[in-house]
Amino acid sequence: MPSESPIFACPFDMVTMPFTQSYRFFALLFSAGVSLWAQTSLPATSLSPAAERLHSYVRFLSSPELEGRAAGSPGNRRAADFIAAHFQRVGLLPLGGSFFQPFPIITEIRIGAATRAEFTITVERVDLPREMWRSYTLRWTAGKDFVPLSFSANGTASGTLVFAGFGISAPERQYDDYAGIDVRGKIVLLLRGTPWDERLRSKLVREKLQEEKQAADPRYASLRYKVSTAESRGAAAVILVDPQGDSSNVFLPLSPEMRSPPASIPVIHARRTEAAKLFPRERSLYTRELEILRTQKPQSFELPLVQATLVVELEISEAESPNVLGLVPGTSPHSAHEHIIVGAHFDHLGWGHFGSLSDSREPAIHPGADDNASGTAVLMELAERLKRNPVPRSVLFIAFNAEEQGVVGSSFYVRNPKLPLDSAIAMLNLDMVGRLREHTLIVHGAGSSSLWHLLLDSLAPLFGLRLSTAESGFGPSDHTPFHARGLPVLFFFTGLHRDYHRPSDTWDKLDYEGMVQIADFVEALIRALAHRPERPDARSTQAPASLRMEGRPRVRLGIIPDYSDHPQGLRLNGVSENSPAQRAGLGPDDVITGLGSHSIRNIYDLMNALQQFAPGDTTTVYFLRNGTSRTAPVRFE
Repeated sequence: MPSESPIFACPFDMVTMPFTQSYRFFALLFSAGVSLWAQTSLPATSLSPAAERLHSYVRFLSSPELEGRAAGSPGNRRAADFIAAHFQRVGLLPLGGSFFQPFPIITEIRIGAATRAEFTITVERVDLPREMWRSYTLRWTAGKDFVPLSFSANGTASGTLVFAGFGISAPERQYDDYAGIDVRGKIVLLLRGTPWDERLRSKLVREKLQEEKQAADPRYASLRYKVSTAESRGAAAVILVDPQGDSSNVFLPLSPEMRSPPASIPVIHARRTEAAKLFPRERSLYTRELEILRTQKPQSFELPLVQATLVVELEISEAESPNVLGLVPGTSPHSAHEHIIVGAHFDHLGWGHFGSLSDSREPAIHPGADDNASGTAVLMELAERLKRNPVPRSVLFIAFNAEEQGVVGSSFYVRNPKLPLDSAIAMLNLDMVGRLREHTLIVHGAGSSSLWHLLLDSLAPLFGLRLSTAESGFGPSDHTPFHARGLPVLFFFTGLHRDYHRPSDTWDKLDYEGMVQIADFVEALIRALAHRPERPDARSTQAPASLRMEGRPRVRLGIIPDYSDHPQGLRLNGVSENSPAQRAGLGPDDVITGLGSHSIRNIYDLMNALQQFAPGDTTTVYFLRNGTSRTAPVRFE
């Protein structure tokens, strides 16, 4: 944001105020006229009154004082208070006596004092009997020589050290770092990255792999993949080390966003210089890695003379972070009991510690003007319009929290709805609607009801919009949990851009008159839905390939995962139509605990398990339904 931009000065500490008190402050601000903000920050060209309102909302939500609105942060709380005050000012009704629906979220992870790593190394002497060999101990200091990963388990692990290369098992590439070694009960040391990483390979190897069409697969570089693979083979703990081509020498930060779901074993990230001291001279870390890169073959081996002990103690701080909800009651005695849900997430990335696409390694405020102050602003505008001129059916406005952490707030809502989900007739989601280009609006979910194409095609021309539609009702935003529960959904979006998830996503780059067009269009859509005698029919749709969180296995299961933690397995938001999961009888809220011989605790375990199956294979899926254990046969495709 430009330095001459006005700064919102808060006369008292909003951080320490309860939600119910602090949003009253914003209500007073609104009653005094939030236009004071807009009057000092209008762009050179004049805006329509509606565009001025949208501009003022976005300007506040993306201001430096809110520090990027990361879920659980003081800035996020101020944003929630701001939205709630708006709902109160325009006359929306709170549900259950409050505009807030709080849910727990991790806000900070700290390294506990007990965290340590030590290695007892026995020096082999060929001229002496083994009982006369001498040993010495290396001790690593947490924060200096290593750090635990955010998703590490707490606890102690001891065992023999094993070097398992890049920790990859890729049958389709005829490459397996675990072939011929037993890591059960042992401490596994792994390299980050992959042997196919362009940055690490020599020109000769690059040319050889290009001839063999061995492109890099980013899934195998995933830390979650490496740890889950080690877990599935019985490793007691994992030590991750940077590859020799990485000169950054920077530890992975402790990030609350990376905590869920936690691993079942301790996991640390160690300095390469310290890890190299654990290897014998004749089989050094450097030479083993070079040999992997040169030959494209594993070089895994056990270090029987190195006994490791890792102790990880992570201190987790939690806070309540709220969704913000307000209701416009319907006017018809016949249909007011039904409601339309209009949603937009208001959280963003904070200082960019997680999820940032910035080229800089330095933390910086990520304003999130388009993502998603824009959608939140349109939500606020629509709430005021619908309250001023209500419709026969009720309309529930929800500003979701923690979307950037994996649609956490919307997933929490569908499990804990304030109004019965069976009385909801549709869910409309606004996410990144601030950069309308050539009057083209992207709309996903068009296949989730037979009504959508008719309504969309008839209304869009009235507002000067061209629509680019996609059929699937699933996608990386807050409509997904609702469609997984069988609701028709629409997701409005103006497209990705170079500022996405970067500090450059600022208020001055938004098209506010374009946002008015979108608000007018969505308002007309809401009114059309609210006046129809019948509910729109619901149709299941397939999840796009990018959302089928099974990486690139050879088979498809067809589940829509819930990314919040479950102590016993992988909870489902839903399943895809005509998928193996649906045919097996799986559905929303089921918790997968096993697949064949594989224990499933999270999506990463499932990804690894699916690698072991081929199309046409049949196995047993183990799951919980309402706390009761069940099994079902599943046939993969």
